[in-house]
Amino acid sequence: MIRHVVLLSWNEKSDDEAVAAVTRGFADLPAQIPEIRAYTFGPDLQTDRRNADYVLVADFDDEEDFQTYSNHPAHIDFMKKLTFPILSSFKAAQFALS
Repeated sequence: MIRHVVLLSWNEKSDDEAVAAVTRGFADLPAQIPEIRAYTFGPDLQTDRRNADYVLVADFDDEEDFQTYSNHPAHIDFMKKLTFPILSSFKAAQFALS
């Protein structure tokens, strides 16, 4: 299993509705991309001002499934239309689950 962790920080164009649209977009992706095994996401709780604004954690059976997700047209379209317009920074990492 591979775990994919993403930290997103928003730019000055973001507002509550834009972030809600991102949340709805993330919620729609598992139905479109069957390679996703687990998918959790949401806004940061703001317990530390140094934190990112939003987090996504996704699990995949293997690297091939992760690459399928990364390159899937639904994922790319979602990122271009909803996430990139309000994105200030993006960090991601993947690691193997034992």
